[in-house]
Amino acid sequence: MTTAALPLAHGGKAPRGADQPDRDRDRERVQIRAARLRLTTDRKLGKPTPDWVRKLADRPL
Repeated sequence: MTTAALPLAHGGKAPRGADQPDRDRDRERVQIRAARLRLTTDRKLGKPTPDWVRKLADRPL
C-alpha cells in the first residue's frame, strides 16, 4: 500500500476538491445538532444557555 491513498494529517496542503462545500455543510449540520442537544440538556439541568447557542440551534438543517 502506498501513502498516496491516505489522507493528509493536520493541515496538509492537499488541493481542496469539489466536495469541500459538502464537508462544510456537514460540519455546520453537526454544529447545529450539538447546539440543539445543549439546549435540551441545559433546560433539563436548569442551566442558562448562551445566546449564541440559541441562535445556532434556531438555524435550519
